Amino acid sequence: PRDASIAVVKGAAMYGQNPDVITARISKYTYGVKSRSSFDEKKHPESKRVDGEKGPRCIGIFSKFILINDSVESGKPIESSYWPIRKDQTEVAFRIYRSTKRDAMFTDDPSCEHLLTVTVQSPNVERGTDRELLVKMD
Repeated sequence: PRDASIAVVKGAAMYGQNPDVITARISKYTYGVKSRSSFDEKKHPESKRVDGEKGPRCIGIFSKFILINDSVESGKPIESSYWPIRKDQTEVAFRIYRSTKRDAMFTDDPSCEHLLTVTVQSPNVERGTDRELLVKMD
């Protein structure tokens, strides 16, 4: 576009005066967490299979919150639910990743980068693995 740098400066000035002027952004990356799911021999490689309390599981799944090029509303958190793997599990470590690809399936994909790990406490184990852990990205 003509005078693109002027448009950027004007936008930055408008945002500085009123942050509410930007209501959405386009995601530069795909964001998600490393997770497990039921093993499906038709779509998961055998190398990702582990046996767990709930039967065969697939490890290292890239569970996506936000996809690259998606519009993300400012101030509106993205939510996703997860459950403990073991009945006696008192904390869950959520490993947050980003990817330069929209369709990365596993966190060991070369396009994925580990950003940080957040540990959530869940000390009450009375309900076993039937304890929802709500993860929000804001």
